Amino acid sequence: MIYFEMYPGDYLKDTTRLGLTDHGVYFKLMLAYYSEEQALPESLAELYVIAGAITASDKAAVKKVAERYFPVAEDGLRHSKRCDEQISKAQGRIAEGQGRRDARKSNETERQARTRARRTMLFEELRAVGVVPEGLITMAELKALHVTHVTHNESVTNAAMSRVTDRDMSRQSHVKVGVKTGVNTGNQTPDPKSITPDTSLHTQGSLGGVTDAGRACLLMRQAGCHSTNPSHPELLAALEEGVTPEALGHTAAEGLARSPPVSNPFSWAIKTARNRHAAGATPANPDTTGGPNANPQFGSAEHVAEQRRLHEQRAAAGGFGGSGGDVIEGEFQCVQH
Repeated sequence: MIYFEMYPGDYLKDTTRLGLTDHGVYFKLMLAYYSEEQALPESLAELYVIAGAITASDKAAVKKVAERYFPVAEDGLRHSKRCDEQISKAQGRIAEGQGRRDARKSNETERQARTRARRTMLFEELRAVGVVPEGLITMAELKALHVTHVTHNESVTNAAMSRVTDRDMSRQSHVKVGVKTGVNTGNQTPDPKSITPDTSLHTQGSLGGVTDAGRACLLMRQAGCHSTNPSHPELLAALEEGVTPEALGHTAAEGLARSPPVSNPFSWAIKTARNRHAAGATPANPDTTGGPNANPQFGSAEHVAEQRRLHEQRAAAGGFGGSGGDVIEGEFQCVQH
C-alpha cells in the first residue's frame, strides 16, 4: 500500500494507555504492516529489528505494543484487525481501478482499430476512382471526399463506415496507416471473391479529381476485372497513346466473356486494346449488338481490308509469332452494308 486511512479520534481512543515511546513503536510496526500488506512475524527479535529497538526500554515497549495490538493468530503471525480491514479495502479498490483502466484501454484500442479500418476503407475506395487524399487528412474531410466522388450520398457513406466489423479490422490490421502519396502498393493481390478497392497511391493530375486511369480501372472492375492498378505503367502508356477508358472496360468485359475467360484480364485488356488502337480498330461494346450504339469501325469492310494487308505484310516478313511479330488479339465480325 502506498497510503492508508488514518482516523485520529479512533487512534487516540485505542491508545490512551501508551507512553511516548510506545506510540513510536506502534507507528513503526503499523507502517511495516501496511507497507508489506501482511501480518507481522511472531518473533520478538524480528520485531525489535523492524521497530529499531536497541535499549532495554525500547524492547520492553515493543513487547508491550505487540502483545496488546498485534496478537498471534492461528496462522502463527501477529495480526491487527484494523490493518487487515484497511488492506482488504485497498486491494479491492486497486483491483477495481485496474479493471476500469483495462476496460478503458481495451475500448480505446478497439476505437482506434475501428477508426483505422474505416480510414483504410475510405482511402482505398477513393483510390479506386483515382482520388488520392493526403495522408494527414482528417476523418471529416476524408468522409466528405468519399461522399463527393464515390457514393454521392452521405447516408450511404455512413452505412458503409458502420459496416466495418471486427473481422474487417483483423483483415486490415496489416495495412500501414499514414501513407504518403507517390508510394505504389499496387502489387498487393486482392481476394478475387470480393471487389477490393485499388491500393495504388499513384497520383495523376489533380488529387481532387477523377483521372482517366482511375476511370479506366473503375470501368474494368465493373466489367468483372477485380485486380486493377491505376498506376500500372502499361495502363498509363495505353492512355497516353489515346486508348479510352471505355475501350479498356469493353475489352476487359470481352476477355472475361470468353470460354474459358482470360487468366489475367487486366494485362490482357491493356495489351489487346493497345494493339487494336495501333491498328485502328476498337472493341465492340459487349452490351450492344447493333443500332446507334454499335461500333462503326470494328469488322467494317475497310477494317477487314486493312487486316488482310497487315496479314500479307507479316507473312512476307516471316509469319505471325516470329521475331518482331505484332499479333493483334481481336475477333472480326462481318458487317452488311
